[in-house]
Amino acid sequence: MSRTTVLPAKQQTTGELRLRISSAAPKLLWAVIVAVTIVNEVIPIPRLTAGAFYSFYAAKVLCFFALGYVSPLAFLRFNALNRGILLAAFSATCVETLQGFWHHGHSFHWYDLAGKLALILLGFALALDARYEGLISLGPIRLRLIGERTES
Repeated sequence: MSRTTVLPAKQQTTGELRLRISSAAPKLLWAVIVAVTIVNEVIPIPRLTAGAFYSFYAAKVLCFFALGYVSPLAFLRFNALNRGILLAAFSATCVETLQGFWHHGHSFHWYDLAGKLALILLGFALALDARYEGLISLGPIRLRLIGERTES
């Protein structure tokens, strides 16, 4: 007679961390990303070498993607793609408008606005999928999302 061992269906694996959706940590992270994004967009930047310029530009791209990604994790009400579209439109338009007011080497361009909208929306859509699955997985790092998934 053989014995079988039944393991719990949702056993926490080694290296798995937990994050409560809509807790103080993701809200604080979201606020920091918003601040860094706005500062990156409106401060005057001196002439940079090619490597420094492209590194700075890559950081800006990551900030807009992260802004979209962290939003549905920080706020329970951001649980639908239509809200993500509104967030993307509002965020990107605010940043581009600030650039139009302060002329520190930046200016308003429609293609910049479209790119920022796309990055925020892409991040938002990917985070909605992670929120639905209840898991963010980056290689060996697993972040289990706990909390309400469908609350409006």
